[in-house]
Amino acid sequence: MLSIMSTQVTGFEELKNQYSFDSYFSKIIADLQGSLQAENLPYRLHEDYLFKGNQLCIPKGSLREQIIRELHGNGLGGHFGRDKTLAMVADRYYWPKMRRDVERLVKRCPACLFGKGSAQNTGLYVPLPEPDAPWIHLSMDFVLELPKTAKGFDSIFVVVDRFSKMAHFIPCFRTSDATHIAELFFREIVRLHGIPTSIVSDRDVKFMGHFWRTLWRKFGTELKYSSTCHPQTDGQTEVVNRSLGNMLRCLIQNNPKTWDLVIPQAEFAYNNSVNRSIKKTPFEVAYGLKPQHVLDLVPLPQEARVSNEGELFADHIRKIHEEVKAALKASNAEYSFTANQHRRKQEFEEGDQVLVHLRQERFPKGTYHKLKSRKFGPCKVLKKISSNAYLIELPPELQISHIFNILDLYPFDGCDGTASTIDAQIQHLPIAKVEVIEDVLDVKEVRSRRGNPYRRFLVKWLGKPANESTWIAEEELKRVDPDIYEEYVKAYSSESSLF
Repeated sequence: MLSIMSTQVTGFEELKNQYSFDSYFSKIIADLQGSLQAENLPYRLHEDYLFKGNQLCIPKGSLREQIIRELHGNGLGGHFGRDKTLAMVADRYYWPKMRRDVERLVKRCPACLFGKGSAQNTGLYVPLPEPDAPWIHLSMDFVLELPKTAKGFDSIFVVVDRFSKMAHFIPCFRTSDATHIAELFFREIVRLHGIPTSIVSDRDVKFMGHFWRTLWRKFGTELKYSSTCHPQTDGQTEVVNRSLGNMLRCLIQNNPKTWDLVIPQAEFAYNNSVNRSIKKTPFEVAYGLKPQHVLDLVPLPQEARVSNEGELFADHIRKIHEEVKAALKASNAEYSFTANQHRRKQEFEEGDQVLVHLRQERFPKGTYHKLKSRKFGPCKVLKKISSNAYLIELPPELQISHIFNILDLYPFDGCDGTASTIDAQIQHLPIAKVEVIEDVLDVKEVRSRRGNPYRRFLVKWLGKPANESTWIAEEELKRVDPDIYEEYVKAYSSESSLF
Protein backbone atom coordinates (compact mmCIF):
# COMPACT_ATOMS: atom_id res chain seq x y z
CA MET A 1 0.00 0.00 0.00
CA LEU A 2 1.50 3.27 -1.11
CA SER A 3 0.69 6.39 0.94
CA ILE A 4 1.62 9.91 -0.04
CA MET A 5 2.07 12.61 2.56
CA SER A 6 2.02 16.29 1.63
CA THR A 7 2.17 19.56 3.53
CA GLN A 8 0.32 22.75 2.77
CA VAL A 9 0.61 26.20 4.28
CA THR A 10 -2.85 27.57 4.87
CA GLY A 11 -3.81 31.21 4.50
CA PHE A 12 -2.05 32.06 1.25
CA GLU A 13 -5.12 31.33 -0.90
CA GLU A 14 -6.80 34.33 0.68
CA LEU A 15 -4.12 36.63 -0.73
CA LYS A 16 -5.75 36.62 -4.15
CA ASN A 17 -8.90 38.18 -2.73
CA GLN A 18 -7.13 40.62 -0.41
CA TYR A 19 -5.07 42.42 -3.07
CA SER A 20 -8.10 44.44 -4.16
CA PHE A 21 -8.61 45.75 -0.60
CA ASP A 22 -4.97 46.85 -0.20
CA SER A 23 -4.51 50.51 -1.15
CA TYR A 24 -0.90 49.96 -2.27
CA PHE A 25 -1.08 46.71 -4.21
CA SER A 26 -4.51 47.38 -5.78
CA LYS A 27 -3.03 50.29 -7.76
CA ILE A 28 -0.12 48.13 -8.94
CA ILE A 29 -2.49 45.38 -10.13
CA ALA A 30 -4.59 48.00 -11.95
CA ASP A 31 -1.45 49.27 -13.71
CA LEU A 32 -0.43 45.75 -14.69
CA GLN A 33 -3.83 44.99 -16.17
CA GLY A 34 -4.52 48.27 -17.97
CA SER A 35 -1.27 50.16 -18.49
CA LEU A 36 0.84 50.09 -21.63
CA GLN A 37 3.94 50.39 -19.42
CA ALA A 38 3.18 47.15 -17.55
CA GLU A 39 6.20 45.43 -19.04
CA ASN A 40 8.49 48.03 -17.48
CA LEU A 41 7.16 47.50 -13.96
CA PRO A 42 9.12 45.20 -11.58
CA TYR A 43 5.86 43.41 -10.72
CA ARG A 44 4.11 40.47 -12.37
CA LEU A 45 0.98 38.37 -11.82
CA HIS A 46 1.26 34.61 -11.67
CA GLU A 47 -1.86 32.48 -11.03
CA ASP A 48 -3.48 35.57 -9.51
CA TYR A 49 -0.56 36.05 -7.07
CA LEU A 50 1.38 39.32 -7.25
CA PHE A 51 5.18 39.07 -7.32
CA LYS A 52 7.93 41.68 -7.22
CA GLY A 53 10.75 39.81 -8.88
CA ASN A 54 10.82 36.55 -6.94
CA GLN A 55 9.21 38.06 -3.83
CA LEU A 56 5.59 37.28 -3.11
CA CYS A 57 3.67 40.47 -2.29
CA ILE A 58 1.74 40.29 0.98
CA PRO A 59 -1.23 42.68 1.37
CA LYS A 60 -1.94 44.42 4.66
CA GLY A 61 -3.27 42.05 7.29
CA SER A 62 -2.38 39.62 10.07
CA LEU A 63 -0.45 37.37 7.68
CA ARG A 64 2.47 39.80 7.67
CA GLU A 65 2.96 39.39 11.42
CA GLN A 66 2.59 35.61 11.18
CA ILE A 67 5.31 35.45 8.52
CA ILE A 68 7.71 37.54 10.64
CA ARG A 69 7.02 35.43 13.74
CA GLU A 70 7.57 32.19 11.84
CA LEU A 71 10.90 33.25 10.38
CA HIS A 72 12.06 35.00 13.55
CA GLY A 73 11.38 32.49 16.30
CA ASN A 74 8.80 29.79 15.59
CA GLY A 75 9.60 26.45 14.04
CA LEU A 76 13.10 26.71 12.56
CA GLY A 77 13.70 30.32 13.62
CA GLY A 78 16.65 31.22 15.84
CA HIS A 79 15.43 34.50 17.34
CA PHE A 80 17.94 36.49 15.33
CA GLY A 81 18.03 40.28 15.45
CA ARG A 82 16.35 42.80 13.20
CA ASP A 83 18.75 42.69 10.27
CA LYS A 84 18.95 38.91 9.93
CA THR A 85 15.22 38.49 10.38
CA LEU A 86 14.58 41.21 7.80
CA ALA A 87 16.93 39.48 5.35
CA MET A 88 15.02 36.19 5.71
CA VAL A 89 11.64 37.87 5.26
CA ALA A 90 12.77 40.04 2.33
CA ASP A 91 14.26 37.02 0.58
CA ARG A 92 10.77 35.56 0.12
CA TYR A 93 8.21 38.32 0.54
CA TYR A 94 7.60 41.99 -0.09
CA TRP A 95 5.37 44.71 1.32
CA PRO A 96 5.85 48.42 2.05
CA LYS A 97 7.55 49.43 5.33
CA MET A 98 8.67 45.88 5.98
CA ARG A 99 11.71 47.07 7.95
CA ARG A 100 9.49 48.95 10.43
CA ASP A 101 7.25 45.91 10.98
CA VAL A 102 10.18 43.56 11.51
CA GLU A 103 11.90 45.94 13.92
CA ARG A 104 8.71 46.39 15.95
CA LEU A 105 8.08 42.66 16.33
CA VAL A 106 11.71 41.77 17.15
CA LYS A 107 11.86 44.57 19.72
CA ARG A 108 8.78 43.20 21.53
CA CYS A 109 9.66 39.50 21.31
CA PRO A 110 9.56 38.13 24.92
CA ALA A 111 12.27 35.53 24.30
CA CYS A 112 14.65 38.17 22.91
CA LEU A 113 13.82 40.73 25.61
CA PHE A 114 14.77 38.44 28.49
CA GLY A 115 17.19 36.01 26.86
CA LYS A 116 19.59 38.35 25.07
CA GLY A 117 22.20 40.58 26.64
CA SER A 118 23.02 43.31 24.17
CA ALA A 119 25.77 45.85 24.76
CA GLN A 120 24.69 49.45 25.20
CA ASN A 121 26.47 52.76 24.72
CA THR A 122 24.10 54.55 27.10
CA GLY A 123 25.29 56.88 29.82
CA LEU A 124 27.43 59.92 29.17
CA TYR A 125 30.82 60.32 30.84
CA VAL A 126 30.32 62.35 34.01
CA PRO A 127 33.61 63.34 35.69
CA LEU A 128 33.84 63.94 39.41
CA PRO A 129 33.81 67.63 40.46
CA GLU A 130 37.21 69.34 40.27
CA PRO A 131 38.83 69.68 43.74
CA ASP A 132 39.92 73.11 45.02
CA ALA A 133 43.17 72.31 46.84
CA PRO A 134 45.67 69.48 47.41
CA TRP A 135 44.92 66.54 49.70
CA ILE A 136 41.30 67.46 50.35
CA HIS A 137 39.67 64.90 48.02
CA LEU A 138 41.44 61.54 47.71
CA SER A 139 41.02 58.17 46.01
CA MET A 140 42.29 54.82 47.24
CA ASP A 141 42.80 51.30 45.96
CA PHE A 142 44.98 48.21 46.40
CA VAL A 143 47.43 46.36 44.19
CA LEU A 144 47.11 42.76 45.36
CA GLU A 145 48.81 39.40 44.91
CA LEU A 146 52.38 40.64 44.44
CA PRO A 147 55.31 38.32 45.15
CA LYS A 148 55.86 38.12 48.90
CA THR A 149 58.96 40.06 49.93
CA ALA A 150 61.46 39.31 52.70
CA LYS A 151 59.38 41.45 55.06
CA GLY A 152 56.20 39.59 54.15
CA PHE A 153 54.61 42.37 52.06
CA ASP A 154 52.41 41.15 49.22
CA SER A 155 50.23 44.19 48.43
CA ILE A 156 50.41 47.96 47.93
CA PHE A 157 47.99 50.48 49.41
CA VAL A 158 47.69 53.28 46.82
CA VAL A 159 46.40 56.73 47.87
CA VAL A 160 46.08 59.49 45.25
CA ASP A 161 45.27 63.18 45.68
CA ARG A 162 42.66 64.10 43.08
CA PHE A 163 43.91 67.71 42.80
CA SER A 164 47.71 67.51 42.58
CA LYS A 165 47.69 63.86 41.37
CA MET A 166 50.37 63.14 44.00
CA ALA A 167 50.40 59.50 45.07
CA HIS A 168 51.72 57.51 48.02
CA PHE A 169 52.55 53.82 47.58
CA ILE A 170 52.40 52.01 50.92
CA PRO A 171 53.51 48.33 51.18
CA CYS A 172 51.05 46.24 53.18
CA PHE A 173 49.70 42.73 53.63
CA ARG A 174 46.85 41.16 51.73
CA THR A 175 45.37 39.97 55.00
CA SER A 176 45.37 43.44 56.58
CA ASP A 177 41.96 44.29 58.02
CA ALA A 178 40.28 47.73 58.19
CA THR A 179 41.93 48.53 61.54
CA HIS A 180 45.44 48.05 60.14
CA ILE A 181 44.62 49.97 56.94
CA ALA A 182 43.33 52.86 59.08
CA GLU A 183 46.61 52.84 61.04
CA LEU A 184 48.57 52.96 57.78
CA PHE A 185 46.41 55.81 56.49
CA PHE A 186 46.93 57.93 59.60
CA ARG A 187 50.66 57.19 59.74
CA GLU A 188 51.40 57.80 56.05
CA ILE A 189 48.70 60.23 54.90
CA VAL A 190 47.07 62.12 57.77
CA ARG A 191 50.48 62.72 59.38
CA LEU A 192 51.62 64.56 56.25
CA HIS A 193 48.47 66.07 54.78
CA GLY A 194 45.73 66.18 57.42
CA ILE A 195 42.15 64.83 57.37
CA PRO A 196 40.56 64.68 53.88
CA THR A 197 37.05 65.88 53.07
CA SER A 198 36.13 62.95 50.82
CA ILE A 199 37.58 59.58 49.87
CA VAL A 200 36.66 57.69 46.70
CA SER A 201 37.21 53.93 46.69
CA ASP A 202 35.81 50.69 45.36
CA ARG A 203 33.66 48.36 47.44
CA ASP A 204 36.51 46.40 48.99
CA VAL A 205 35.39 44.76 52.23
CA LYS A 206 38.05 46.79 54.08
CA PHE A 207 36.27 49.98 53.03
CA MET A 208 32.73 48.70 53.57
CA GLY A 209 33.13 47.51 57.16
CA HIS A 210 31.46 49.08 60.19
CA PHE A 211 34.78 50.17 61.72
CA TRP A 212 35.94 52.06 58.62
CA ARG A 213 32.59 53.81 58.10
CA THR A 214 32.28 54.79 61.77
CA LEU A 215 35.85 56.10 61.90
CA TRP A 216 35.40 58.53 59.02
CA ARG A 217 31.90 59.52 60.04
CA LYS A 218 33.34 60.85 63.30
CA PHE A 219 35.90 62.89 61.37
CA GLY A 220 33.22 64.25 59.02
CA THR A 221 34.83 62.68 55.94
CA GLU A 222 32.47 61.63 53.15
CA LEU A 223 33.08 58.14 51.76
CA LYS A 224 32.21 57.69 48.09
CA TYR A 225 31.98 54.18 46.63
CA SER A 226 31.87 53.05 43.04
CA SER A 227 28.57 51.35 42.22
CA THR A 228 28.38 47.58 41.89
CA CYS A 229 29.77 46.27 38.58
CA HIS A 230 30.78 49.79 37.62
CA PRO A 231 34.24 50.60 39.00
CA GLN A 232 34.93 53.59 36.72
CA THR A 233 34.21 56.00 39.59
CA ASP A 234 37.68 55.44 41.03
CA GLY A 235 39.30 55.11 37.60
CA GLN A 236 42.02 57.65 38.52
CA THR A 237 43.53 55.20 41.00
CA GLU A 238 43.26 52.37 38.48
CA VAL A 239 45.36 54.43 36.03
CA VAL A 240 47.95 55.10 38.74
CA ASN A 241 48.05 51.37 39.50
CA ARG A 242 48.93 50.62 35.88
CA SER A 243 51.68 53.25 35.90
CA LEU A 244 53.01 51.84 39.16
CA GLY A 245 53.08 48.32 37.74
CA ASN A 246 54.99 49.51 34.67
CA MET A 247 57.58 51.33 36.81
CA LEU A 248 58.10 48.39 39.17
CA ARG A 249 58.53 45.93 36.33
CA CYS A 250 61.29 48.13 34.90
CA LEU A 251 62.98 48.77 38.26
CA ILE A 252 63.03 45.25 39.73
CA GLN A 253 63.84 43.44 36.47
CA ASN A 254 64.70 39.86 37.51
CA ASN A 255 64.22 40.36 41.26
CA PRO A 256 60.43 40.39 41.73
CA LYS A 257 60.59 39.78 45.49
CA THR A 258 62.47 43.04 46.09
CA TRP A 259 59.73 45.37 44.88
CA ASP A 260 59.25 46.88 48.35
CA LEU A 261 62.85 48.18 48.23
CA VAL A 262 62.24 50.25 45.10
CA ILE A 263 58.85 51.65 46.15
CA PRO A 264 60.39 54.93 47.43
CA GLN A 265 62.18 55.42 44.10
CA ALA A 266 58.99 54.68 42.15
CA GLU A 267 56.96 57.10 44.29
CA PHE A 268 59.50 59.91 43.83
CA ALA A 269 59.69 59.30 40.08
CA TYR A 270 55.91 59.32 39.73
CA ASN A 271 55.40 62.50 41.74
CA ASN A 272 58.26 64.25 39.94
CA SER A 273 56.85 63.57 36.45
CA VAL A 274 54.54 65.91 34.55
CA ASN A 275 50.93 64.77 34.77
CA ARG A 276 48.99 64.89 31.51
CA SER A 277 45.83 66.31 33.10
CA ILE A 278 47.31 69.15 35.14
CA LYS A 279 50.34 69.85 32.90
CA LYS A 280 52.60 70.06 35.98
CA THR A 281 54.35 67.69 38.36
CA PRO A 282 52.46 66.65 41.53
CA PHE A 283 55.36 67.98 43.64
CA GLU A 284 55.06 71.42 42.07
CA VAL A 285 51.30 71.59 42.62
CA ALA A 286 51.39 70.35 46.21
CA TYR A 287 54.45 72.27 47.44
CA GLY A 288 54.89 75.09 44.95
CA LEU A 289 58.36 73.94 43.89
CA LYS A 290 60.16 71.03 42.33
CA PRO A 291 62.40 68.93 44.62
CA GLN A 292 66.10 68.68 43.90
CA HIS A 293 67.18 65.92 41.58
CA VAL A 294 70.63 64.33 41.44
CA LEU A 295 71.59 66.66 38.60
CA ASP A 296 70.58 69.69 40.68
CA LEU A 297 73.52 69.02 43.03
CA VAL A 298 75.94 70.12 40.30
CA PRO A 299 77.17 73.65 41.21
CA LEU A 300 75.72 75.52 38.25
CA PRO A 301 74.18 79.00 38.44
CA GLN A 302 70.42 78.84 38.34
CA GLU A 303 67.51 81.13 39.05
CA ALA A 304 65.72 80.91 42.34
CA ARG A 305 62.87 78.42 42.24
CA VAL A 306 60.49 80.73 44.09
CA SER A 307 60.67 84.13 45.65
CA ASN A 308 61.92 84.32 49.22
CA GLU A 309 59.25 86.87 49.97
CA GLY A 310 56.32 85.26 51.80
CA GLU A 311 53.62 87.20 49.99
CA LEU A 312 55.10 86.50 46.58
CA PHE A 313 55.38 82.82 47.47
CA ALA A 314 51.71 82.74 48.49
CA ASP A 315 50.79 84.39 45.19
CA HIS A 316 52.93 81.82 43.43
CA ILE A 317 51.06 78.92 45.12
CA ARG A 318 47.70 80.55 44.44
CA LYS A 319 48.57 80.99 40.78
CA ILE A 320 49.64 77.33 40.48
CA HIS A 321 46.36 76.15 42.02
CA GLU A 322 44.33 78.35 39.66
CA GLU A 323 46.26 76.98 36.68
CA VAL A 324 45.71 73.41 37.89
CA LYS A 325 41.97 73.94 38.35
CA ALA A 326 41.73 75.37 34.84
CA ALA A 327 43.79 72.47 33.46
CA LEU A 328 41.62 69.89 35.25
CA LYS A 329 38.47 71.52 33.94
CA ALA A 330 39.83 71.61 30.39
CA SER A 331 41.05 68.00 30.65
CA ASN A 332 37.66 66.79 31.90
CA ALA A 333 35.87 68.69 29.15
CA GLU A 334 38.17 67.28 26.47
CA TYR A 335 37.84 63.71 27.73
CA SER A 336 34.07 64.07 28.09
CA PHE A 337 33.77 65.30 24.51
CA THR A 338 35.87 62.42 23.17
CA ALA A 339 34.17 59.74 25.28
CA ASN A 340 30.63 60.98 24.63
CA GLN A 341 31.04 60.88 20.86
CA HIS A 342 30.40 57.13 21.05
CA ARG A 343 27.76 57.27 23.79
CA ARG A 344 24.16 58.35 23.88
CA LYS A 345 22.26 60.01 26.65
CA GLN A 346 19.49 58.01 28.27
CA GLU A 347 17.75 58.78 31.53
CA PHE A 348 14.87 57.26 33.46
CA GLU A 349 12.39 58.87 35.79
CA GLU A 350 11.01 57.53 39.06
CA GLY A 351 8.23 55.05 38.33
CA ASP A 352 9.53 54.01 34.89
CA GLN A 353 9.47 50.29 34.06
CA VAL A 354 12.83 48.78 33.08
CA LEU A 355 14.50 45.45 32.49
CA VAL A 356 17.71 44.94 34.47
CA HIS A 357 20.76 43.09 33.20
CA LEU A 358 21.75 40.57 35.88
CA ARG A 359 25.50 40.23 35.56
CA GLN A 360 27.16 37.07 36.74
CA GLU A 361 29.23 39.05 39.26
CA ARG A 362 26.11 39.85 41.29
CA PHE A 363 25.60 36.20 42.27
CA PRO A 364 27.62 33.59 44.14
CA LYS A 365 30.19 31.71 42.11
CA GLY A 366 28.79 28.80 40.15
CA THR A 367 25.12 29.68 40.63
CA TYR A 368 24.48 31.90 37.60
CA HIS A 369 25.52 30.03 34.49
CA LYS A 370 25.79 31.41 30.97
CA LEU A 371 22.45 30.06 29.74
CA LYS A 372 20.29 31.76 32.33
CA SER A 373 18.14 34.69 31.21
CA ARG A 374 20.18 37.84 30.75
CA LYS A 375 17.49 40.25 31.89
CA PHE A 376 14.98 40.41 34.71
CA GLY A 377 11.80 42.40 35.08
CA PRO A 378 9.99 44.53 34.47
CA CYS A 379 11.10 46.45 37.57
CA LYS A 380 10.25 49.95 38.78
CA VAL A 381 12.77 52.77 39.10
CA LEU A 382 12.61 53.94 42.72
CA LYS A 383 15.18 56.72 42.70
CA LYS A 384 17.56 58.47 40.34
CA ILE A 385 20.89 58.61 42.19
CA SER A 386 22.73 60.28 39.31
CA SER A 387 22.45 60.42 35.55
CA ASN A 388 24.25 57.05 35.38
CA ALA A 389 23.04 55.24 38.54
CA TYR A 390 19.54 54.25 39.65
CA LEU A 391 17.91 52.52 42.61
CA ILE A 392 15.67 49.72 41.30
CA GLU A 393 12.83 47.93 43.07
CA LEU A 394 13.69 44.22 43.29
CA PRO A 395 11.85 41.36 45.00
CA PRO A 396 13.13 40.69 48.55
CA GLU A 397 14.00 37.12 47.55
CA LEU A 398 16.62 38.45 45.14
CA GLN A 399 19.42 39.26 47.56
CA ILE A 400 21.59 41.48 45.36
CA SER A 401 22.44 45.18 45.23
CA HIS A 402 19.51 47.38 44.16
CA ILE A 403 21.78 49.99 42.55
CA PHE A 404 22.29 49.60 38.79
CA ASN A 405 24.36 51.49 36.28
CA ILE A 406 22.59 52.89 33.23
CA LEU A 407 24.44 50.33 31.06
CA ASP A 408 22.50 47.54 32.79
CA LEU A 409 19.04 49.11 32.40
CA TYR A 410 16.80 48.68 29.37
CA PRO A 411 13.53 50.54 28.81
CA PHE A 412 10.50 48.25 28.91
CA ASP A 413 7.63 49.20 26.61
CA GLY A 414 5.77 45.92 26.90
CA CYS A 415 6.14 42.78 24.85
CA ASP A 416 4.09 40.62 22.53
CA GLY A 417 2.83 37.26 23.67
CA THR A 418 3.13 35.96 27.21
CA ALA A 419 6.15 36.92 29.30
CA SER A 420 7.17 35.11 32.48
CA THR A 421 5.96 36.67 35.71
CA ILE A 422 8.39 38.00 38.30
CA ASP A 423 7.68 35.02 40.57
CA ALA A 424 8.37 32.59 37.73
CA GLN A 425 11.64 34.33 36.88
CA ILE A 426 12.83 34.21 40.51
CA GLN A 427 12.46 30.41 40.52
CA HIS A 428 15.38 30.22 38.07
CA LEU A 429 17.68 32.57 39.99
CA PRO A 430 19.84 31.97 43.10
CA ILE A 431 18.09 33.12 46.29
CA ALA A 432 19.35 33.47 49.82
CA LYS A 433 19.52 30.38 52.03
CA VAL A 434 20.55 29.87 55.62
CA GLU A 435 24.29 29.63 56.26
CA VAL A 436 25.42 29.85 52.64
CA ILE A 437 28.81 31.39 51.89
CA GLU A 438 28.77 33.76 48.94
CA ASP A 439 32.51 34.39 48.78
CA VAL A 440 35.75 34.25 50.73
CA LEU A 441 36.95 37.84 51.01
CA ASP A 442 40.19 37.42 52.91
CA VAL A 443 42.41 35.04 54.86
CA LYS A 444 44.91 35.70 57.62
CA GLU A 445 47.40 33.57 59.50
CA VAL A 446 47.28 33.89 63.27
CA ARG A 447 48.91 32.05 66.15
CA SER A 448 47.36 30.38 69.13
CA ARG A 449 48.49 31.00 72.68
CA ARG A 450 50.89 28.11 72.32
CA GLY A 451 52.37 29.63 69.18
CA ASN A 452 50.78 27.22 66.72
CA PRO A 453 49.87 28.88 63.39
CA TYR A 454 46.36 28.53 61.96
CA ARG A 455 44.21 30.33 59.40
CA ARG A 456 40.98 32.28 59.69
CA PHE A 457 38.77 33.20 56.74
CA LEU A 458 36.68 36.33 56.23
CA VAL A 459 33.48 35.16 54.54
CA LYS A 460 30.54 37.06 53.07
CA TRP A 461 27.24 35.33 53.77
CA LEU A 462 24.71 35.10 50.97
CA GLY A 463 21.94 37.65 51.38
CA LYS A 464 23.82 39.79 53.90
CA PRO A 465 25.69 43.07 53.31
CA ALA A 466 29.48 43.19 53.22
CA ASN A 467 29.74 44.88 56.61
CA GLU A 468 28.23 41.76 58.20
CA SER A 469 31.03 39.53 56.91
CA THR A 470 32.61 37.45 59.67
CA TRP A 471 35.87 35.65 60.40
CA ILE A 472 35.49 31.90 60.76
CA ALA A 473 37.90 29.10 61.49
CA GLU A 474 39.29 26.83 58.81
CA GLU A 475 37.35 23.84 60.11
CA GLU A 476 34.06 25.76 59.94
CA LEU A 477 34.73 26.77 56.33
CA LYS A 478 35.39 23.13 55.47
CA ARG A 479 32.11 22.13 57.10
CA VAL A 480 29.89 24.84 55.59
CA ASP A 481 31.24 24.75 52.03
CA PRO A 482 34.00 22.23 51.22
CA ASP A 483 34.07 23.23 47.54
CA ILE A 484 34.78 26.92 48.22
CA TYR A 485 37.40 25.96 50.80
CA GLU A 486 39.24 23.70 48.39
CA GLU A 487 39.03 26.25 45.58
CA TYR A 488 40.27 29.13 47.72
CA VAL A 489 43.13 27.21 49.33
CA LYS A 490 44.43 26.27 45.86
CA ALA A 491 44.25 29.86 44.68
CA TYR A 492 45.82 31.26 47.84
CA SER A 493 48.68 28.77 47.99
CA SER A 494 49.86 29.54 44.46
CA GLU A 495 51.28 33.05 44.53
CA SER A 496 50.23 34.85 41.39
CA SER A 497 52.04 37.95 40.27
CA LEU A 498 51.46 41.07 38.26
CA PHE A 499 55.01 40.87 37.01
